[in-house]
Amino acid sequence: MVRFLSLAVVALLVGGVFLLPKADPLRIGADKLQEIVAKGKLPDPAFVDDVAGAEEQATAKEVSLFDVWMKTDAYEEWTEEVDGEQVQRARFSLYGVQVLAQGYELEEEHIELSGRARDAILRVLRIAGQAHTPPVEIIDNIDVGTGGLSALVTLAPDHIHIGWNMPNEPGVGHQFPWTPPDRRSLLPPLVAIALALALRKPALSLFVGVLTGAYLLRRGDGDGVLSSLLHGTLDVGTTFFADQFGDMERAKIVGFVICMLAMVGILVRNGGLRGVMNAISRFAGTARSTQVVTFGMGLAVFFDDYANTILVGGTMRPLADRFRVSREKLAYIVDSTAAPVAGLSLFSTWIAFEVSTFSAQLPLAGLSVDDGYAVFLETLPYRFYCIFALILVGTVVFSKRDFGPMLKAERRAATTGQLVREGGTPMVGKLATAMQPAPGVNLRAYRAVIPLLAFVGVTLFEILRAGGAFQPGFDLFTLEGITQVLYDGSGSGPLLYGSAAGLILAVLLSLQAGLRSDIWKAAWNTLRSMGIAIVILYLAWMINAVCTAIGTNYYLANTLGNIQLPLLLPVALFLLSGAVSFATGSSWGTMSILLPLVVGLSYHLGMQVEIGDGQHFGHGLMILSIGAVLEGSIFGDHCSPISDTTVLSSTAVASDHIDHVRTQAPYALLTMLIAIVAGYFPCAAFPNWNPLYSIVLGGVLIVFTMRVLGKRVPEATEFGDPEGQAETDAPTISRTA
Repeated sequence: MVRFLSLAVVALLVGGVFLLPKADPLRIGADKLQEIVAKGKLPDPAFVDDVAGAEEQATAKEVSLFDVWMKTDAYEEWTEEVDGEQVQRARFSLYGVQVLAQGYELEEEHIELSGRARDAILRVLRIAGQAHTPPVEIIDNIDVGTGGLSALVTLAPDHIHIGWNMPNEPGVGHQFPWTPPDRRSLLPPLVAIALALALRKPALSLFVGVLTGAYLLRRGDGDGVLSSLLHGTLDVGTTFFADQFGDMERAKIVGFVICMLAMVGILVRNGGLRGVMNAISRFAGTARSTQVVTFGMGLAVFFDDYANTILVGGTMRPLADRFRVSREKLAYIVDSTAAPVAGLSLFSTWIAFEVSTFSAQLPLAGLSVDDGYAVFLETLPYRFYCIFALILVGTVVFSKRDFGPMLKAERRAATTGQLVREGGTPMVGKLATAMQPAPGVNLRAYRAVIPLLAFVGVTLFEILRAGGAFQPGFDLFTLEGITQVLYDGSGSGPLLYGSAAGLILAVLLSLQAGLRSDIWKAAWNTLRSMGIAIVILYLAWMINAVCTAIGTNYYLANTLGNIQLPLLLPVALFLLSGAVSFATGSSWGTMSILLPLVVGLSYHLGMQVEIGDGQHFGHGLMILSIGAVLEGSIFGDHCSPISDTTVLSSTAVASDHIDHVRTQAPYALLTMLIAIVAGYFPCAAFPNWNPLYSIVLGGVLIVFTMRVLGKRVPEATEFGDPEGQAETDAPTISRTA
């Protein structure tokens, strides 16, 4: 039955591609301008002009279009006195944007298309202007004859040409290669997802998805079928893998995972983790209490989702194994606390990124760009998916009730001791998961506690240091200050340094305990079977790069995002961001694409709705819509088998990856449905609705649903002494990675 349902989902996913409406390539091209202006590279005019020879062009320094425009007369910088201090000011004036179509039949007026292009360019100018020193004020309502840069955009089937000029100056320009995405842009992620659900082989499925994208890109360049297949296959290795493998941020993430898992293996062998387990067992003496403790740890590690996933999953897996908590259940608890907690926390690496994606657009709603953090705080009561996801996890672990595939997994683990289903492929193999303390070693909790605290401490210290918290005059004790530090200092570097410090301390404490060769064997036994996890992680990054190159996110955003009914907007944005995140496997990528679009659209649509006493719903709909995009992005990421955080959750707890996705998806879908029914719909339909009503209503619906659908799972202690089962649980896993 499960296999039949999986095949049905596959058929619906692939067939649904052909049911989507045709996207307008000109509108997609106009929206693409925000990426081109921000990231498109061209030779710096200070080194070579537009008519230079090929050799000069090849050796010229490359800069972004924004940097080039900042060197024109449209950019002004001056100093003025404010409260007795000299303050630098800057502004950039954009006079007009005109769009021409080359090789297309216009389906809409030039003026509408030009307005769309102008909005796209203004969005990125505001974002880039805020990151500039000094911050740049963008002026876009200048009068005729008062100066300002004029842009002429030509959209063609194989390129976008952007020309620009100032009054009384000759125009210059640059051509950027580009192919408009169509329905086929959805095939790479959908092929990967469909094959993963049907075959339960994530590595093969992801590879085929990447290959599909590489083939389509070659076909889009005009290559024949055989040539596209041959060169596309080569591109998988020489382009997509090479780019990800050569990316230092990716390498640091892999290093972080390796160090953390090696550290956990050593902590098991030196008796430290067993000592911690024995201490925790005073509070976690059953499967239920073990899940409650895991949930509590997930709430406590609030500063980063990666750190949360690996630290909580790796630490709690041995205890969960002892009490026969299925690996699927543990992966769900870890995955469904990490991103929601980091997304809601005021002191996480997420908040400044989230604010940066929409704050520059706030002038469109009559606010200052400095109001970004205040707006973020206003969105917190409307973060319904994250709130309800945490409520659902708490309800599940406290009630010990499950439904669907998770219920089957939990009953299997509790009654048979089989932590992974028969035929499942855990992301970390049996040599690591069946490891026990070295013979004769004393069980001392401090051997694990010290390295784990060192990991957290060094990671936080490095985030603060890299973020500039220790620089003279920096105000760390404000919301803007601490969140900016967390954003500037975030990344894979602090995680790598923290995990390396923890690993070194784990080795030293093991030496102090009298271990020698056991240290290296423990680390190697943990790492030797996780090669498949590293492969899947790289393939997940590769397919995200394929989706970016082929324009999957732009196609979905333009095809599904044309909602003009104000009261349907939050629900539509939630579903749209969920679809984009599910298809691309990236919540942050989805936020960065959609959030800049939301502020102006939602505010102006909301101004059409009166809420009494001469007030309008503009500000309220904007807050609600920003929250909807943030939450939909996390929802899609939770359901996607090609998401890196989903892969890391499976790796941290040694779960079969596809089984983790299959068992978590029904819970994520339930949370999504309640977020819409209890949250986004009533808050939009009734503008004066208090979001606290939604939170209470959603909580009641979750408890009621689990009471009706959920079935209790017997405690593992009813089937034998869990201590005695510790040695025999692992061999029931029939196949390893």
